[in-house]
Amino acid sequence: MLNFTKKLLICFLLFMAQLSIAQKVEDKSYNKGANYLNTGDFEKAIKSFNKSIEKNDKFIDAYFNRALSYTYLKKYDEAVNDYSIVIQLDPNNEVSFFNRSRIFNLKKEYQKALSDLNSAINIDKKFIEVYFDKAEIMIKMKNLEGAISTYTNLIEVLPNDPIPYYNRGLIKYRNGDKKGACEDAALSKSKNGFYTEIDIPLKELIEYSCDEKQKKVLLDEELVDFAIIEEVPLYPGCEKVPKYERRKCFQEQIQKHIARNFRYPEEAQNQGIQGRVFVQFTIGKNGSIIGIKTRGPHPLLEAEARRIISFLPRLTPGEIDGEKVNVPFSIPIIFKLQ
Repeated sequence: MLNFTKKLLICFLLFMAQLSIAQKVEDKSYNKGANYLNTGDFEKAIKSFNKSIEKNDKFIDAYFNRALSYTYLKKYDEAVNDYSIVIQLDPNNEVSFFNRSRIFNLKKEYQKALSDLNSAINIDKKFIEVYFDKAEIMIKMKNLEGAISTYTNLIEVLPNDPIPYYNRGLIKYRNGDKKGACEDAALSKSKNGFYTEIDIPLKELIEYSCDEKQKKVLLDEELVDFAIIEEVPLYPGCEKVPKYERRKCFQEQIQKHIARNFRYPEEAQNQGIQGRVFVQFTIGKNGSIIGIKTRGPHPLLEAEARRIISFLPRLTPGEIDGEKVNVPFSIPIIFKLQ
């Protein structure tokens, strides 16, 4: 039986990771408070924001950031009060509705949390995090149909993201709808779900919800090693070279792409960070680049390597016996300080 609690990937951020809208303004007390907030000195931040509010009792950012400070100190009632003032001053402040909902969620005041999340969605239907939080609260309230409906609404906003399909399918499985769960698992896979963080749990959902025939189709990844594939993927232009040189052409063009798009992160340079990042990605059956994975000495270098590979153009997919297949490819990207 699937462990629902552990497997559901709702992308619910740590509660304390509320959204911030702080900005630099011409108010010394406020700016001091913002600096204290950024450095984690929340008591001093609150005192500075108090002074700022005394000067201007309609200063939205001061209330907002004081609410953040109260939240970090776990003074939730004070934080709720400040977010409420922000909402009174600016009824379209969706971030304050969202942050206040997280406090209500923590306090297990689920109806209030849902009301705030609905308000945030009404203001901005593309506020992605809100849907994940709303579905999570629906599940806590044992309203699985409501959670399913929430993910259906999110899919309208993110039709090509595999995670909402997977989450909806997992809830359907818990609700006794194995057919619907298998259908959503198939949709998640079609959105390249096997090449994301839900790879393993998605395969488990397929195992538990689909029949043997469906499992055979869905779990056949058809990965063929680049070194042995009959018809290698083609970088644009490589189709013009003789067939026996196309593998070499592909590798050379990838190297040229890396050189053209290479940007050494300034922060990494300042910190003296260098080294080799190993990158693996897959050329999908439609020629798109999917499943970029990196392993290197520092996240800054890994992020740059992913950025470079993400800019690859659409390729001609590899083939075996006339059938298009997924082809994995690996390459190192070297960051060396001069």
